[in-house]
Amino acid sequence: MTEIQQKNIAVATYIIDELHKDKPFNLVLDRQQADVFFLAAEGYQGDLRLSISHKSGITNILVDNSNADAIDHMLSIFITKHDRFGVVQSLKEVS
Repeated sequence: MTEIQQKNIAVATYIIDELHKDKPFNLVLDRQQADVFFLAAEGYQGDLRLSISHKSGITNILVDNSNADAIDHMLSIFITKHDRFGVVQSLKEVS
């Protein structure tokens, strides 16, 4: 796995962790984090229902009860797709 893939997975994991906050809240992402978020969103087939604003290199995404599960699902798919080794390790730990 490349260093870029590791960073992307770390950002996706960070965002998933943030989704457990009380809702609604603004998910505040810097440029690198937002790039990973939108990279994950590119191939996602579901409706994310996103309200997004950009200002001075900062992206704010409104997270509420209507979109948190879809965002979590999208990022989980992204992680699974890019971290096959981690998924295999997790499955070994479960069995």
